[in-house]
Amino acid sequence: MTAVLPDLEEVALHQQELEKIENLEACCRHIKILLLQNNIIPKMEGLSKLKELEYLNLALNNISMIEGIEGCESLNKLDMTVNFVGVEELEESVYNLKANIMLEDLYMTGNPCEDWSGFRPYVVAHLPQLKQLDGKLIVPAERIKARQQLPKLQQELEAAVQASLMKKAAEAGKPVSEGAYTKESRNEMYLEMAAQKEEKERNERRRMGTEPKEPRKVPGIYNARGDIRQCNEGKYDFDIDDVSDPTKIIFELAVPKYLDTSALDVDVNPSFVRVVVRDKVTQLKLPAEVHPDSCKVQRSRITGSLRIEMPLVNPGRVRTKTEPKPPDLQPLQAEPPRGKASGSEIKGAVSLQGIYKDHRRVSTQGGQPELLKAVRTKRSGGSAPLVVAPPCDDDEDDDGIPPLHAKT
Repeated sequence: MTAVLPDLEEVALHQQELEKIENLEACCRHIKILLLQNNIIPKMEGLSKLKELEYLNLALNNISMIEGIEGCESLNKLDMTVNFVGVEELEESVYNLKANIMLEDLYMTGNPCEDWSGFRPYVVAHLPQLKQLDGKLIVPAERIKARQQLPKLQQELEAAVQASLMKKAAEAGKPVSEGAYTKESRNEMYLEMAAQKEEKERNERRRMGTEPKEPRKVPGIYNARGDIRQCNEGKYDFDIDDVSDPTKIIFELAVPKYLDTSALDVDVNPSFVRVVVRDKVTQLKLPAEVHPDSCKVQRSRITGSLRIEMPLVNPGRVRTKTEPKPPDLQPLQAEPPRGKASGSEIKGAVSLQGIYKDHRRVSTQGGQPELLKAVRTKRSGGSAPLVVAPPCDDDEDDDGIPPLHAKT
């Protein structure tokens, strides 16, 4: 950017609520056109070293006197429309323009000095280099007549200055009528416009999601009850070890691995440890009092976790971790033997349907097997007897099923 500024030939800074002209002489020496209209600039300054400046627009500002441009050797056009150059400052303002021998076009419309009837001939008589005044061409006859009237115009100007001073003195202390065009009213108006403009831009940024958020307020050390706050706003994994070494307390916090160390703020107090990571607080109350001045703070090069070693003020005996209580052991219970019925009497009905259909359940004791050909049972409702099919030729027994013994 610094390499581009010296080469600028035209700068437009209008409607920016500027209050001062500065840094142009140092940064933009080769400016030819400078537009500063519609601001609230009260004084012409910082312009004398712009040797190549040809057009200067300071319309609609709060300027009371033309000054500070004697060094602008190339100035050809000056626009001072609607400013506050009064008859009191007219003589000095015109005198300051005599050094600008290249000045041909001057605009003074809307200034209080134009209320004086001798304004135009007075300026024409003192500035022979001018060709136009307020957009109106200056003819030779007008210039000659103005020079002839110059002594009289000088006396009239002095009288107009006295009258203006007396009028201001009489109005001093009186409230200004509402809507009056003054420097103060312009400042107030432009400040209101600037506030409205800023509010509009802020709403637009909010709509687009580019509005920067307000910085988060970091919670204090103590809570509302006056106790030491215990919190882990960043939801980082942590471990506090007061067992492995009886002379110190070790606190480890699993902060992100690639987090820059400058984003960490560690505060060790005798009774608590506090770590702020990106405005998120992790604070814990210590189980014993420690020496803050002798603490050691490190970060792991592998995991990036934070390790704080805090020596105890009163090292106690070696503490051991409490082992979890083992569960109560119950004696083993003998399982009942398989395949043996208990001594209790079997009660209830027993179905024989599946037994009589399998010939392997027929007992072979006492010589020839006694085949059961038919079994008659009574069913509710008096249904027909159940007939069992004759056995097949498969003589293999099932060892897992006890045999049926025939009645004797």
